[in-house]
Order: sequence, then C-alpha cells, then structure tokens
Amino acid sequence: MNQHDDGRGQDHGWEDPAEADLLKVTLGAMAGGVDPASPTGPAAVMPLMSKRVRRRRTAKLGGLGGGALALAGALVLGAGQLAPPDQSEVLLPGGSTPSQSAEASPSPRPDLQIRDGYQPEWLAGTDLTCGMPVADLESTAQGWSVAPAGDIYERPGDLSSGEPVTQRGMAATVKEGDGTLQGAPVLVWSQDGVVVDVGTEVFVASELRAPLLGSGADVIEALGGAVSTCMPSGTGDSTVFETPLPEGDYDVRVVALPTDQSGGLAVAVSDPVQVRIDADGAHSPTNERGGESVIEFPEPVDGQVARFDLDRTTDWVTAELTRPRYSSGTPMRVVGQCDGPDPEALLPIEVVLWPTGDVLASTQISCDGDEAGEEVEIPADAGATLDIRLPSIPDGVGRAWVSLEPATPES
Repeated sequence: MNQHDDGRGQDHGWEDPAEADLLKVTLGAMAGGVDPASPTGPAAVMPLMSKRVRRRRTAKLGGLGGGALALAGALVLGAGQLAPPDQSEVLLPGGSTPSQSAEASPSPRPDLQIRDGYQPEWLAGTDLTCGMPVADLESTAQGWSVAPAGDIYERPGDLSSGEPVTQRGMAATVKEGDGTLQGAPVLVWSQDGVVVDVGTEVFVASELRAPLLGSGADVIEALGGAVSTCMPSGTGDSTVFETPLPEGDYDVRVVALPTDQSGGLAVAVSDPVQVRIDADGAHSPTNERGGESVIEFPEPVDGQVARFDLDRTTDWVTAELTRPRYSSGTPMRVVGQCDGPDPEALLPIEVVLWPTGDVLASTQISCDGDEAGEEVEIPADAGATLDIRLPSIPDGVGRAWVSLEPATPES
C-alpha cells in the first residue's frame, strides 16, 4: 500500500510564496464560469505557477498517484482553455520561454548544417576542418603572424560566370617567418565557438593583392566568399557548396597559409573580429571611426563600369563594390563624393585591373561633401574587368561613393 500521507498539512515539496491556494481557486473558477480575463479569474493567478519552487527530490516523483497526474492534466488543459484571447502562451512550472530555448540550443545553430570534419583538398596537411572548436585553431607557422587591418567589404566575382557571385575581402597585415606565402590569406568564420567556413580556395591565382578598402601601406587582401565551404548544397558526399552564410553575428579570423620547410602548409591565425551578416551583406563594427553625413548615394548612371559605396554613419559599416558591366574602351571619368569633418581631407582613388590588382589610373577628391571628378585615361588593351580601390579613408568620414563611368554619360 502506498504510505504517502495526503493530509493537507503534509509538505509535498511545493512552496506558494503568495499563500494562495492556487489549485482550489483555479478549479473553482473553472466550475463557476468566471470570466477568464477578470482580475480575480484564473488567468490572473496563473502567473503564480511560475513562482512555485519544486523542492522534492527526483526520487519522490514515483509517489505521485494516477489521480494526482490526472488532476494536473485537467488543470493544464483548463488553464489553456481559459487563458485570455490575447495571451498566446502560458508559462508553466519548469517551462521556458522561446528565447531561453534558443539560448540552450546546441552549437552551431540548427540553420548551420555544416559537414563536421570536412576539409577541402587544398587544405590537406593542415588541422583546419569544418566544425572544429576555435579553441583548437592555433598557429603552426614558425615566425608568422597575421592581423585584420580594415573593414570587411563585398565585391562581385567574375562577370563571365553568368550568375552573381559575391566575394568578400578585408585588409590584413602579415609578418613573414619561415617559408613562403604563395596564396592570399583567407577569412575563416566561426559561430558559437565552432568553425563554420574555412575560406575560399586561394591557390588558383597566386597574386597577393592590395585590398579594395585599405588602411594605409603594407596591407594585403584576405579573401572569403558569401557561401560557406562547410555547408554542402547537396546530400551525401556532395562537394557543391552554394549555401550562403545565414544572417547573424560571427567571429572572423584571418588565416595565412605559408609553406613550411618541408613544402607542406602551415597556418598563422589572427585574433577574431566581429562581423554581422544581414539582408544588406556583411558589416564590421563602426566604433569611433565614422561620422554623420548629409550626402545621399545617387542612382547609378547608364554605362557605369564600377562603383564603390562606403557608409559609416551607423553602428555597422557597409562597404560594397558593384560592377554592372565590362569596360568598353570608351573615354572614362572618375566621379564621387566624400563627406567628413575635415573639408580639406582627401580621399585617394585608384582604378585597378581585376584580378591582378594592377593600378591603371589614380586620382583623389576632397571630403567636403561636394561631387567632384575628372576624366581618366584607361589603356585600351588593359582588360575588360575593372575595380575601384580606396587605399585609405580619412578619419571621421561618414559616407563616400566613387563611380567609374563614361566621360559623357550615356542617354
């Protein structure tokens, strides 16, 4: 026989800080047809349930009889039926809010369906793999060090691909050690302490380029993509990776891959920087470098070959190069606006050949907020794909845009 004492004075392990007989009140209200939304109705006392503290040890749960379980089920059902129409959820004892459940989800988040342990062939010989803890991401390149040195920016890939392919870049500094750096540094992304993107393949072209958005001399471009090399698009052993990194906050590290004395790859890993992805792309924190601006970004003109937009007026920097078309060999001009606290500050501008980074023309404009520009001479045989590079940004600039377009705009 069950020796459990069901007397009213028996301590069953519940505490009611409000000294309210919640069960009696709620069942009485259910029987009496009290308005659920009234101040004395069951909906008003339901929040007290979230304040109850269960003190009974787990071992005592076996002492609950079938009648008590049935009563608890009726109470929950009745509470759900009697909740006011505008009360979408009732927080029951031991329950959690949706935000609490999300915080308790495993890492990485469910929408990051990475292939744990996957390593692209070009990283063979390194310890860099998808899904690895960032605590294990350590430098192995003797004497090398790398560091982020600018904002993340977006640019289009090769226009001949037929579909828009977004690439990402960031200025980085590299201190050389033993071995040789034969490919650009890569951007490695992590979230919740787990690597979710190991970067784009950088050994197809061995040129080390200056970044499109610079921060002075002695910086090179670290490369990345908008799709993750850890999230395959297909099933099984698919090696097709076309899944974009979803919106959210990430840690991004610059990783250089020099060859060591044996000819294998070593890794040099930077400290992380925060990057946010939203519907408008990838952004670095502005911190104290930005400012206000009264200029607006104009609509692109017909025949525009390339354009760079920079916005540091909000908490997150937006930096993007667009390249609507190829260069056609017609006379071109560089025109733009720069808005900063010092009207005499100058914004340097370079027109460069993609993908080598060769400088074809250079000019500058004042950061006084006025539109200005001049015609530039582009060699006829230079190539069809041109970029705009901003080697350095004066302090406090809020917005700047630069366009490479026909000297006589097309009608």
